[in-house]
Amino acid sequence: MTLTDTEARFLTAQPRVYLATVGPDGVPQVKPVGFTYNASLGTVDITGMDMGSSAKYRNVQRNPKVALAVDEVSGTGIAGVRMLEIRGVAETARREPEPGGQLAAEIIRVHPRRVLTFNLRPGQPGFEARDVPAQDVESRGDGAGDVS
Repeated sequence: MTLTDTEARFLTAQPRVYLATVGPDGVPQVKPVGFTYNASLGTVDITGMDMGSSAKYRNVQRNPKVALAVDEVSGTGIAGVRMLEIRGVAETARREPEPGGQLAAEIIRVHPRRVLTFNLRPGQPGFEARDVPAQDVESRGDGAGDVS
């Protein structure tokens, strides 16, 4: 499993994440995006309107290194803050479009490589970091996949 149950629950409870990609000039670009956690693949799938023509989509095609971040502030002080950051490798892919839906068939699929959390595990406050074993993205050929 790519994300622990605690990490997956926290992530899927959020309405959006922030996706950081690397622009053509090497400068990071950060955007709020819609997403789903694809537990069967262990990926975070980024969705949106006109995704295939977006800068973030082109950025991933040039440089697949990305990061996702989400946080939640539910109280005062540091104890009221929870955070999840996922650093990984992304690929562009397509999904089956929803009939009458507004989301594009093109998606960005993020394969986590490092997960960082803060105050996420109950009873164990503080910062935690772990590496995620690489999955064989290259075995798909050109790096572009289809969502089944």
